[in-house]
Amino acid sequence: MATAVSSNMSTDNNSSTPEGGEVDTVYNELLNFLKATRADLRKAAADATLATLVSSSSSSSSDDDGADEATSTAINNEAAQRLTTLNAIHPLCRIASTLSPDHGSISALAALSVLSSHDLVGNQSIEDFLDAKGVGRMLEIALSSPPTPVSTAASVSALASDNKEEPSKVAEEWKVWRQQVNYACALLANATRTERGAIDFIGLSFPDEAVPSNLSRKTDESKEEEEKEADDDNVGASAYGKRETKPTATLLLSRFLNPSFIDTSSLAHDRAVASMSAKTGMDDLEEYDSDDDNNLDDESNNNELEPQKMDPMSEEYYDPYQHVAAVIMNIAQLDTGREFLLRLIHSSKKSSDNKKLDSIDEEKKDNNTQSTSHLQSLLPQLTSPNLHRRQGIAGTLKNCCFSRDSIWWLLNIVQMDKSLLLTLAGPEELSIDEKVGLDPDYWLLGPQKVREPDSLVRLYVTEALLLLLASGRRARETLRERRTYVIIKLADMVEENEEVSERMLECVQYLRRDEDGTEEGSSDKRAYEKYAKGLLESNAAKNKGLKALPMSTSCDAGEEEDYDNID
Repeated sequence: MATAVSSNMSTDNNSSTPEGGEVDTVYNELLNFLKATRADLRKAAADATLATLVSSSSSSSSDDDGADEATSTAINNEAAQRLTTLNAIHPLCRIASTLSPDHGSISALAALSVLSSHDLVGNQSIEDFLDAKGVGRMLEIALSSPPTPVSTAASVSALASDNKEEPSKVAEEWKVWRQQVNYACALLANATRTERGAIDFIGLSFPDEAVPSNLSRKTDESKEEEEKEADDDNVGASAYGKRETKPTATLLLSRFLNPSFIDTSSLAHDRAVASMSAKTGMDDLEEYDSDDDNNLDDESNNNELEPQKMDPMSEEYYDPYQHVAAVIMNIAQLDTGREFLLRLIHSSKKSSDNKKLDSIDEEKKDNNTQSTSHLQSLLPQLTSPNLHRRQGIAGTLKNCCFSRDSIWWLLNIVQMDKSLLLTLAGPEELSIDEKVGLDPDYWLLGPQKVREPDSLVRLYVTEALLLLLASGRRARETLRERRTYVIIKLADMVEENEEVSERMLECVQYLRRDEDGTEEGSSDKRAYEKYAKGLLESNAAKNKGLKALPMSTSCDAGEEEDYDNID
């Protein structure tokens, strides 16, 4: 699951800290100030709450070029536990809903994000957050109107970067709005980690046609029994069936996919682009120096299988809707969430009475070009420079592969395997035999092709491929025909994470084995024959004739070798 805030826990012990009953008095007074009627008192209390939860410390490291300062954030465990026990979530939610920085909304949102992602009190904080109707409140903030039209966001950001000493009022308003939306989406990501939170999000944001009406399909007796169970539990599959639904999920997705909201002139965006462009894989092995092992602890490790975390005191709000990717991944764990993402959307087209279609085939072709799904619109996010987006969408694709009824559609219409394998493809040079039957997009960039640098994204992608291979024989034959093994083999050769490498080995076992009831080596032979047949049919259709098929040296007549000449 996605976690939207850092969890480096430490407790600060100072001699001046109150003890015993004085501590209870301090936190009780803080809670009373959070509930005060005066806006200035609520703002001061929200700022004090955040300062109590989070403490920042800076350390400097000097080199030949100068000194660089690094800021680390520590979470006060005792403060988090006491605030959760006193149920500070409810007043913080009310302050966050004001949408005014003068009332302490940003500090309240930051404090809520800390509590909801805490290792010790996170689950209880999320329960209190859901009791306070926090999902609905955060959706309102996430879908609030920006200070100026979206089309002017880029120009405002450019002017702000040129005049950093005296930013304009509009630039400051955009900065505050991005912060609020970023925290709201992070809270939605934390809340949807639980089943109840995901159900609340579905019930409040999905359109009517995306929510199955299970109650209408049952008899009156089953209705009464289900209503009683829902009243007792207040949680369950039927809970969202009673809620009034709204089409806000589609609006949230549209904003997530709109690049105009991203501040491309910020330094954080530049760092994200530079990190994504860093060479990995074979280049790392060639430039490896054993003397650098002592410095590994000081550098960021991309091989840790942990979600990207947001420091509540940092400036990573340049992309306000980055955490929506984690929300989508979380709701995709439910059947209803997957149905929403996989459901086809038919765009409306104006038609006139005089319009005539030339043929039925042309009509079918026209209809196919207008059909799409939310999942297909999310695929390009796998190449986003933002790590939050890549991790969330990779996890979403993995969760969608659990829908076994949609495997054929995912492979043949969406071609999900290509999007997954492009993240694993690297700059390695392929032989002629390896290129036979392989999509050119995997190797046309040559040395400029960059393999996904984050291990968690590679893990999600590999597990998605593993689910596709385990879904059935037809899916395995399709992936063999598309030479999936070539990409996985090269990726596994440079993979440094053991867990990712184990998943790749499982994929290889599915791809290399022969199906039950078939002869030895029949899987490779069948895959090459299918590719050859498809190539001939394609040439016949395009050129009205047949062209010679390039011969593979690893599949000569009378030999029983593998098509890629590797055991």
